[in-house]
Amino acid sequence: MMEPLEKAAVLMTLMKRLGQVMDHERALLTSLRLDDLKELQEEKAALAEAYELEMQRLRTEPRTFAALDVGVREQIETAMRRFQDAAQSNMQALAATQTVVDKVVRNIADGLARHRRGPCYQAPAETTARPASAQVISVAFNRKL
Repeated sequence: MMEPLEKAAVLMTLMKRLGQVMDHERALLTSLRLDDLKELQEEKAALAEAYELEMQRLRTEPRTFAALDVGVREQIETAMRRFQDAAQSNMQALAATQTVVDKVVRNIADGLARHRRGPCYQAPAETTARPASAQVISVAFNRKL
């Protein structure tokens, strides 16, 4: 069985690593490098599961936390607050990226629908005189969120 200090070290290590992963995830989200998220999210899920297990152990064994020196408990509390702030920032970044992606998809769908209806900027005589043809459109994305 692990000593209270060892349990605290495991918890703090998990919080620190999970915070680093969330920081990296936010950077990927901000630069819209969404393809790079899959591998990172797998690590994040594994770390989050381990963190939840440790937190559950701490809740079921409150004597573990009480057995720690006051200074160590304060360090854990500070680390938990930082971790919660990082998790909140991560959730906001995920929500913002979801909004951006949804808008891009909606705009693409709207553009395709308009294109299928035909050009609306030509006179009716011009649209019937020419056969339908492919049209190239340029699209530029700002890769910063």
